[in-house]
Order: sequence, then structure tokens, then C-alpha cells
Amino acid sequence: MSSRLFRFAVIADSHVNPSDEDQISPYESHRLTNTRLAHTVDVLNALSPDFTVHVGDMIHPVPEAVSYPDAVARFKAAVGRLNAPLHLVPGNHDVGDKHADYVPAGEICQPYVELYQRHFGEHFYAFDHGDCHFVVINTSLINSGLEAEARQARWLEDDLRANAGRRTLLFVHYPPFIASADEHGHYDNIDEPGRSWLLGLVAQHQLAAVFTGHVHNFFFNAHAGTPIFSLPSTAFVRGDYSELFAVGQPPEHENGRNDVSKLGVLVVDVYEDRLVPQFIRTHDRPEGAAPSVQRDWPQLPPAADAPGPGLGLDLRYHWGELHQIPYSSMLDEFRRKQARNDYPILALWEMGIRHLRVPLDDLIDPASRVRMAALAALGSRFTVFLFGWPTDEQIALLREHRHLLRALELIVKWPLAPDLGDRLDALRTRVGVPLHVSRFWSASGQSRDGKQIKLLVDHGFAGAADPAARELLEATRGRGVNALVFRVAADTPFDEGIADAAEFASRHSVRAQVHVRLASDSPAQARHDAQANGVRALGAAFASRGFPQADVFLDTLSDVDRGYFPRAGLVDRRFNPKREGQALRNLHGALSELPALDSPRWVRDPQFLVGTARVGPSVLMLVLPLGGGALMQLPDWLDTQGLRVKRWLDLASGEERAWPDADPDSAKVLEGACLIELVTSRVKERVAV
Repeated sequence: MSSRLFRFAVIADSHVNPSDEDQISPYESHRLTNTRLAHTVDVLNALSPDFTVHVGDMIHPVPEAVSYPDAVARFKAAVGRLNAPLHLVPGNHDVGDKHADYVPAGEICQPYVELYQRHFGEHFYAFDHGDCHFVVINTSLINSGLEAEARQARWLEDDLRANAGRRTLLFVHYPPFIASADEHGHYDNIDEPGRSWLLGLVAQHQLAAVFTGHVHNFFFNAHAGTPIFSLPSTAFVRGDYSELFAVGQPPEHENGRNDVSKLGVLVVDVYEDRLVPQFIRTHDRPEGAAPSVQRDWPQLPPAADAPGPGLGLDLRYHWGELHQIPYSSMLDEFRRKQARNDYPILALWEMGIRHLRVPLDDLIDPASRVRMAALAALGSRFTVFLFGWPTDEQIALLREHRHLLRALELIVKWPLAPDLGDRLDALRTRVGVPLHVSRFWSASGQSRDGKQIKLLVDHGFAGAADPAARELLEATRGRGVNALVFRVAADTPFDEGIADAAEFASRHSVRAQVHVRLASDSPAQARHDAQANGVRALGAAFASRGFPQADVFLDTLSDVDRGYFPRAGLVDRRFNPKREGQALRNLHGALSELPALDSPRWVRDPQFLVGTARVGPSVLMLVLPLGGGALMQLPDWLDTQGLRVKRWLDLASGEERAWPDADPDSAKVLEGACLIELVTSRVKERVAV
């Protein structure tokens, strides 16, 4: 990956109050908007962007409010502490609502434009940084009929034409759309005909990205190949979109508005040939407390050509489902609006997971296929699976979109056809992607006398000892088979299952696709022990980096609290990161800064699971406590003569902490997962007992 050229940040919807005591909103959390902006400024200064763009609603009072100037003064005082330039985009609270009969506040007019200019400066303009061109427009003007609308339109068309061929990014307040470019007009998008005009310019000039605010939630879209990022607020969450989550809201969330895990900033690292966005959750900083902020891992979101997929995930829940947001007796009372829950995508980006497994249905569905293409442009790749054999139409579709795919996974039923090898080889040629072959398995034919009746189906070979794996390779003579698919049951140690599958596949000159289950083998048995599943997930992630010949998948992203196989995941049902998901993010972040691992070795005792692996001149230790806090001494796992601790990373927080005098012989009480890097010239691992 080329060197980073520069970094900028984007924030949205700070909604500053005219005073810290004013209650100009019926929500108690609104009193905190000023202190949350101050916290955001501290976060931005720590992230060190070259500049920041605020995409609107700097203040909460609308232009007709007498408290408007006081709120502006508060806003300017807060952002005056920024260490880098700040560029502003007018929001509807700053310059007036868009022109529509259904809006709840005063519409934009010339006096409001002049008020904005007097307090904030120009409301549409452009600037350059590095090789990029940055454009700011006033979306409240669009469809307004004001003279300023025509002037802005002429200016924008001329500016884009004058900068044709440059990498150009657009910053607006209102998103062009939330779910689809042809959706009806509502409070959260740009109405027609202005929407089509703006999207036409985006497509014509192939803009590098569009950044929007207004919705106080994360939405990700694309238009004509241009990604559109709608950003969460730094202050509060729009409660109407809490309908996206099939779970109740605790009282402290104020019906979704005060879900502080969804507050944050976007940092964008600019490279010569790509933009790499990273969302940093700011959470909140209670009075007198230290900030709870995600660590910045600049290399965590890999580019499309980054080496190796690392850990992958099954996207079991439909990640592109459209939700009907109820009319709310507030902002949209007279029509429903549609939105997707894009927080799963955000969680995957945050954790550095780019290898995703989905059914062929997702590629067939046009809407899902568009989403796959948008994610692939940012580095994701898909393993598409199906049971049985694809039709000619499906083969043509797979070939057309092979640039989105890492592999096609076929789940095959026994007995095997005599000509299976020839058919697989021909199929691989036609689709143009590697073929991964899995075994269909069901409980059919098993004796059920005196046993529980389980009506189950599954897939994958049960390790190297599964005779079906050898049978497949012998029947096909290896023709058309790039990888075998293995399953690692919940009662099988992940390290043994991954190593067994990878070594078997390597001996037979194929890859291994390994599915590490977090779910129980019984559909009625819950696995709600988040720490135990976190240990399994972190260990699988570490092991996946040491077996480049294996693609390792976990079966779970979010908590499963209903249906079959209930289990703890990496994020909760609001798709906020849990401690385990945060630890996985920090593990991937740390590993992204290091060379490839050697295959790790594992040692267990009643208190810890420890994996060790060589990384260049260093040795890494992934230490996973199996219960509460326990005393850790490195000599119990390594011959530490001549070693020193280079760094000790608390994976839950991402903080680097001091080992006592960097002396590995010192004891330390560990309460959570950590990654320890030791500088060494010689390491002797403890023999497992």
C-alpha cells in the first residue's frame, strides 16, 4: 500500500446550544451537546487531520430564533481550540429548511442566507488540498427558487467542469437519498427535480466521494460508482431510525436518542489511488471522566489490493434489508420512508473484516448486488455459496461480477457424480473464480431410537479425519477444486480445527476454507458467554494470520437472542461494538502494522489461553484470560532470557500500557485479552502439559 498523502476528518450535526443550561429541547441529553462538541474537538486534535469539514447543523437554534447569535458564539468558542482548519457546510438549522410544504421550521430565504454569511461565511465554495478538490454546497437552496439557487447551480457546474479529471469530493448537508435514488421526497433527502440534477453531476464527473449529515445515523450508499457517506452526529441520535433495530431501548437511551455508542467522527486517509475511511466512535465523556474513544488504526481498513483476507464472517442476517420507518408525528408524519440498517457494514469496517460469505441470492438480487459492488470498491470481497449446481444464467451472472468475488463455494451432496472433476473444472473456467467445495451434511439416516431428534442440516468436512474429504479429492483427482471447506464444531478447539484443516489442505495442494462455529451444536442450547465466544473469535483471528493458506470464517456478527442456536456475537442487537468486538478491532489494528505471522502455537491452562508466533525479529503473545483477573508471568510460557517487552496492548481499550520495567520476569494481573510483543533473538516455547 502506498504512503498516505494526507488525512482529513468529517463531523456532523453538533447542534450547539446558546448556553450550557438552556433546555431548548425536551430531551435531557440535549443539554450535553456543547460538552460533546468540546469532547469531539479533543478527539480531532488527537487524530491530527490536516483539516476538518463540518457538514452542517453547527447550532441547534434555527435562523428565526433569537438565540441564534448566542449559539454561534458558543460554537465558535468550542471549535476555536482545533489545531487544524475547519470548513463549514450550511445545515438546515444554520440557514433554514429546504423548500417543501411538510418541513417543520422556517424555509431558507435570502435574509437567512445573509444571516448565515454574516456569522459563518460563504455558503458554497471550493478549496484544494494536495491533489484533491473539495466542494461545499448549500443543499437547502436546491429547489428553493431563490436567485441564489441558480447562482449556486451555475457555479457548481462551472467548477466541476473546470476541475474535470481531478479527484473531487463533495460535502453537503441533506443526503441526496437514504435508500434509493428514486425514493419519494421526505425530511431526510433532496426532493426532485434537484436530486436528479445533483446526482447527474456526481455521475458525469465521477466524484470520488460525497459526505452528508442531517440524519444523525450512519448510512452508506453509492451512485454511479461514487460512495456516499451519511454521518452520525457528534451530539445525539435521531430516534426515528431506532426502528432499524429489533430490540428495546434502555431508559438511559431516551428512546434511542442518547445511544452514545453511535456518536463519532469520520477520518479519511487519502492515498495516491484511494480513499480509506475510518469511523471513530467518540461515545461520551462524562464530567470529570477520561474520554472513551476508539483507537486510531490508520492501516486497519485495508484497500482492495491488501494482502490476504484474514478473518471472515458469515453475513447471516440480510444486510441490505429495507425497513419501513413509521410516520412519527414529528419530522415525517404523512408518509413512510425507507432505510437500511447499515451499522453491520460499519461494524465490519471498524473490525477490519473484509472477507464476507453470502448466498448466491445476494448476487442475484439487483439491490444487494449494487451494495456488494459498493463494498468491493472499498476493499471487501465475497465468497458466494450455493447448494447444488448453478444454472447457465447464474454462471453468466457470476462471471460478469467475478471482480466482486474471492471464490464460489459449492455445497455438494453425496454420492459424487463420476464426472464431478471434469464438471468442476469446466465450471471454474466459465465463472472465472476459484471453486471451494463443501460437503452437504444432514441428520437424515441417523438412528434416533432413544435419542433426541434433531432435524439439522450443515455443511463442511469434519476435519482431516473425515473420509469424505479424501473421497472428494480422489473422485475429482483435484480437478476444479481450489479449496475444501471444513467446519470446526463448537466443542472443538479453534486452533486444532484450523491447523488440522490447513495442514490437510496443504498436503493435498489445495486451500482450506475453515468455519469456526460460535454456535452450539444443539439449536436449543444457548452460548451466551460473551467472553468465551470472544476468546474463540480472537483466537481464530490470530490463527488466521498465521495460516495464509486458509480462509477462516466466524458464523456470528451480532448477538442471536431468538430462533435457533442463540449465542453471543461481536456486536449487540443495536449493532454497537461489544467488548469482544472492540478487542477484535484492536487485535486486527495491531496486526495490520506488523509483517505476516508464523503459524502460532497454543498453550492452555485453567486461567489462560496463550498463542505465540514469530513476527520478524519479534515474538507476539496473544493472552486470553479464561475467567476473571489472573496473575500472568511470561516465563510460564516462554524462556524469557534475553527478552524484553516492547509493548503490551490492552485489546479491550486499545491502550498501550507499561509492563513493569519491560521485564518479562515480572508478574502482572491481567483482567482481559492483551497482545504482548517481545523483542528477542531466541525463544523457547513452553511444552504444553
